[in-house]
Amino acid sequence: MDVNAPIALVGAGYRDREGAVDDFTSVWSNRHDGDFHHTAVAVLTRDCAGALHVERHNSTAKHLQWGGALLGSALVVLAPAAGVELLAGVGWSGAGALIGHFRRHTDPEELAQIGGLLHGGGAALVVVVVNRNAGDVNPWLTRAHEQGSVDLPWGDLEEELSADFAHPAFDRILVGT
Repeated sequence: MDVNAPIALVGAGYRDREGAVDDFTSVWSNRHDGDFHHTAVAVLTRDCAGALHVERHNSTAKHLQWGGALLGSALVVLAPAAGVELLAGVGWSGAGALIGHFRRHTDPEELAQIGGLLHGGGAALVVVVVNRNAGDVNPWLTRAHEQGSVDLPWGDLEEELSADFAHPAFDRILVGT
């Protein structure tokens, strides 16, 4: 992957679930437009206690060793409980590298702003695209009442993923190495 390839992390807030589902469908339908590598998208809805949960998700990267972590890691950064819930189901492989990459290459205030808008409405949508800018995705979110995004570089992510696979953080924590 080109070290200059962009990764876009997009979050959108919705007044209702139907708007988020419509935009989920829009993003998924448009994933082939232009030059891209991977698209991952999730609809988040609230339970009766107000906690966000992943209602539905899909990813073109799911066949890769780190594929589940592309979306799960973005969610951990923006809506931690929902991210952990998703990663528990799809696997943690690569999550440490991706979470670290998102945190190192993004302004914490921007991440907090996006995370805040996910919690502000009745439903939310999170989109991660590789080799696309957020400006390419934002027009597909026609039902969102607010949205935020960051673009970051692919950079040394392949090296970070390789190191994570060689010495997963979770293995180090569990065995104390």
